[in-house]
Amino acid sequence: MSKIQPQDMVLVNGVLNVRLPPAEIFIVTLDNNKSYVYRRDTGILTKQTVDLETLARQRAEEEIQKAVLEDGILNQAQNNAELFLYKFFQSLGYRDVVFIK
Repeated sequence: MSKIQPQDMVLVNGVLNVRLPPAEIFIVTLDNNKSYVYRRDTGILTKQTVDLETLARQRAEEEIQKAVLEDGILNQAQNNAELFLYKFFQSLGYRDVVFIK
């Protein structure tokens, strides 16, 4: 809600026109207490990577973000925001609310 500016809401002939900012992902993270590296294979001639777990977790977070984006999480978030705000604005007395893309 903090990104909605007064100019994003215009009342025209009793219809509240609202322009919402696009939905966004704020953070993708793993719970370190509930995750661990399952298996670590290193050979005799393999250079040891000190940051192996960190790199594995970063890669996992990237894959999680990729998967949720492919599943349409941003569209669902946008729809949820519109539904919530539609009901909110109606509770404030605006009978007709339109969301502008």
